[in-house]
Amino acid sequence: MAQYEIPQGLYYTQDHAWVKVEGNTIRIGITDFMQKLAGEITFIRIPRAGKALAAGATLSSIQSGKWAGKIQAPMTGKVLEANGELPANPKLLNNDCYGAGWICVMEPENLAEGLAGLIHGDAADKFFTEEHAKFAKTE
Repeated sequence: MAQYEIPQGLYYTQDHAWVKVEGNTIRIGITDFMQKLAGEITFIRIPRAGKALAAGATLSSIQSGKWAGKIQAPMTGKVLEANGELPANPKLLNNDCYGAGWICVMEPENLAEGLAGLIHGDAADKFFTEEHAKFAKTE
């Protein structure tokens, strides 16, 4: 999948978010695949620090000129920090989706259980290959 950056050390969700384990916390953002599919992102609503979220609850809303969607919380936990740069500069999601374009940091209730439900390693390569084929048919 040369056209998409898929860092191997990360976990991924079905809705194209990435999850990076940082000790007992997780950092969350959107994948290169998602930002390229969405096009130029013009708006993001970030979660507030201190907010408790159940797995699958809306974590963030994102809009571009051709797309609007939501990112779901990858696991149950509490938002510790949100990237305050994003609302004023949503293009960070396009320009540096795995770096400065992170969305938030969460403290999961059960990290091991949460990670078990995510896509990782060879399964991530397979997932993105299948997603690319699915979306290529609609273009």
